[in-house]
Amino acid sequence: MESVKIAILEDHSVVTEGIISILKSNPFFSLAGEFRTAADLFQFIESNPIDLLVLDIDLPDRNGIDVLREIKEKHQPTKVIIFSLHGSRVYVEDALKSKADGYMLKSDPISKLPEVIQLVMKGGSFVSDGVSKVQLPFSPFQMEILNLLVQGLSQNEVADRIQKSRKTVEYHLNQMRTKFSCKNNNELISKYEKEIQK
Repeated sequence: MESVKIAILEDHSVVTEGIISILKSNPFFSLAGEFRTAADLFQFIESNPIDLLVLDIDLPDRNGIDVLREIKEKHQPTKVIIFSLHGSRVYVEDALKSKADGYMLKSDPISKLPEVIQLVMKGGSFVSDGVSKVQLPFSPFQMEILNLLVQGLSQNEVADRIQKSRKTVEYHLNQMRTKFSCKNNNELISKYEKEIQK
């Protein structure tokens, strides 16, 4: 059996090291490269095809779902496993609509990763049991805005990051505040952390 060439796109070194450690324990896996930014990954795979990508959603330069879509558009044979903190159903549905082959939570045992890789390489799909079964009333775009606020960005910084106008960001934040009866963004973030992001 030919080894599976695997790349990792993850900006937290501790997480990357854990993934590498488990991959090295399997002789059928070959680490093609580890990357912190989407730009570095795409530069690499233009001349170095990979079989599978382990992909985080929260990246310094791009949203992981956007990376997934580009991979599937330009590098179709490549399998993609999302490896994320986000267990909310809205994230998973967006990833699956964008043709992710697997969705694994960082709270899952890392020892499960080889099994998931083997499954998707055989044409199967995987979604973590830890994924919330509750459908959230927020769109993936709204969740991206909210997640950036949680990370500490201001509204203006969020607008710059997602390349949308301040008015667009405020419009969506107002919709979210209304849905959850929040007076301001701080209340919205607090409610998100307590009730949604679990």
